Amino acid sequence: MTSWPPLLGPADLYQPMEDAVVPLFFNSYLYLPKDPHIWNGLMAILPVAFSDAKPQSHLYVSTLAVAFFSVAAWTGQGSLLRLSEQYFTQALPKIRESLQDENSDLDSILLSILLLSTYEEFVAMKDWENPVKAHLRGAVALINNRKSKRLQTATSRTIDNAVQAQIIKTSRGLTSPTVPTPKVWPLFQPAPSSGPRPLLASAASEIVNLRLSWEGIIDKPPKRATVTSLLTKAIEIDTNLAAWAHLVPPHWTPVAASIIPQSVHNAGIYKNRVDCYTDIWIASTWNTYRDCRILVQSIILSCLRMTPSQDLQGLKTMMAISTAHRLADEICTSVPFFLGSQVESVRMKTGLVEYPFAETRPVSQTHRQVAPLMGAWFVLPCLRNLQAGGLGLPSEQIDWLNGQIDRVRVIYFQK
Repeated sequence: MTSWPPLLGPADLYQPMEDAVVPLFFNSYLYLPKDPHIWNGLMAILPVAFSDAKPQSHLYVSTLAVAFFSVAAWTGQGSLLRLSEQYFTQALPKIRESLQDENSDLDSILLSILLLSTYEEFVAMKDWENPVKAHLRGAVALINNRKSKRLQTATSRTIDNAVQAQIIKTSRGLTSPTVPTPKVWPLFQPAPSSGPRPLLASAASEIVNLRLSWEGIIDKPPKRATVTSLLTKAIEIDTNLAAWAHLVPPHWTPVAASIIPQSVHNAGIYKNRVDCYTDIWIASTWNTYRDCRILVQSIILSCLRMTPSQDLQGLKTMMAISTAHRLADEICTSVPFFLGSQVESVRMKTGLVEYPFAETRPVSQTHRQVAPLMGAWFVLPCLRNLQAGGLGLPSEQIDWLNGQIDRVRVIYFQK
């Protein structure tokens, strides 16, 4: 079987480097088979937008910044990382210039800003820091200032959904401040007949203002009525999120692995349990659900500590802790599905990555292609949130999480 991704070698020197990097970046995600309920989101419009963009325009170089960083992380080629930094730097003044032109295409600017926000997140992962979120805040400001009666297109709706998804992602976990929502929130409301991912995004949109409200009371003595109201809202949001798990199609339900290769055992499994999924995007959606609910449990526990009279027998506290720990365990049992036996970058691996599987959840060719490239990106934010979440997880679980996080850093950054 041919290796994936194809390595960039001497033959690539006879063509512009972006002609080799950009197709690899797009092909790693866009054209792979996915469950019918999975949509490509921003990536669905990016290839066409990139091909239509003028060379050296803000959208062109913003796309190159993300593409070169991604391929650098996958292949361990430092020269691509340096080029990605150059493209990021080039994009900044180009976006500022376009913002001053009232005839500029707003969707194109927003798309570029979202790409630079993604780049900031990648760099924060590499440097082991919290992302600064400057460009995501810029996207929110731009949305707040756009014309309320502008024509809605399929592209603009996709971009709005991407902004909403990034804001929700910044709200998960309690390690850094979140980004305030736009004046109109949520930006995207799916139809009741939509698939699992849009429905989860709708339910998860409520956690943003919940967390902002929580941040507003933790640094000063709050009024009891305020805390009680926040607790009631948190329980309501958790009920809505919990309902999502009962609405997914049967083939979305995780299944315990029946075969776990020894190489996967060696790389690290937790409590000798591994869950398998139909594809990596479904697994990532489940972890988004778990991450959101863990955040809500943390806020519930915080409110109960501030108002002990709300839980005199401690039953609500026990339930929130039990729920958070169960969801944390489920995230841990998903890690081998994402990472398999991988312990080094794609460029350095000496053999095929092995993965756990079950009779009804075999390892697909798509998973073998995409998981070595993107599996760690998908799972790392959840691991970091668990690591720093203050959930009272067992010390052996924290040690295991630390080991898996170090493993991801080696896979992508050889650190």
